[in-house]
Amino acid sequence: MSTVKVLPDLRAGGGAQMALDAGLLETTAEVIARRYTWAPPALSIGRFQEVRLVPGLPFAVVRRPTGGRAVLHGEAFEWSFAVAFPPGVPATGPRAPVDVDGAYGLVAGAFAAALEDLGLTLDGHGEVPYQRSALCFAGALRYDICSHGQKVVAIAQARRGGRTLVHGSFLMQRPPDELTRAVEALVGEPWEGEGLAGAGVLLAPETIWSATLRKLEAGLRRFAAGREDGGVPGAAGEGRSDG
Repeated sequence: MSTVKVLPDLRAGGGAQMALDAGLLETTAEVIARRYTWAPPALSIGRFQEVRLVPGLPFAVVRRPTGGRAVLHGEAFEWSFAVAFPPGVPATGPRAPVDVDGAYGLVAGAFAAALEDLGLTLDGHGEVPYQRSALCFAGALRYDICSHGQKVVAIAQARRGGRTLVHGSFLMQRPPDELTRAVEALVGEPWEGEGLAGAGVLLAPETIWSATLRKLEAGLRRFAAGREDGGVPGAAGEGRSDG
């Protein structure tokens, strides 16, 4: 029996997508996962990020319920995902109520394990140095996933009322020049990020998502087993030092 409710893929604008993610964070009573694409393109900014908008942008600008930096979204070059966890999931041990790594690490580990199974060689920590940049794909943080020096998956988390939302962006290839030029003018920085294509790999988004969901299911089963036997289970990407 599946422990994850998977919603149909959704193609919609940025406002609708972020409203749905925010709604999951406020109300989910089960583990819910979804994959989605942004149409038309949009720039999402972190919950606390300040960006001075200008008229004539070729994309909408929306705010995410999570922190972090600006991410450019569009169905021709990127897709997004969200996994919402109800209170108490995943949870083991006395620190479970305050553990920020459980859900975050579970989703990151699922992506890492799936991509490795699909033949992608992943970098360790620090392969894409963190920079004080306004752009998310200019550097990598702990749970972001990189390959051959390219940041491929950006992951963020928010918690509210005991629930956890882990969502992020999978960059398939460099966005069109019209969009990157507008982003560069808006934030005053050059665009960095070629995504999966820059790592020299071609994989279908549906293939990646299906493999990730299987790893996520396996990780949740390990957490459930850990609760039953009193142990502390490993993350979904057990064989990977940073998953």
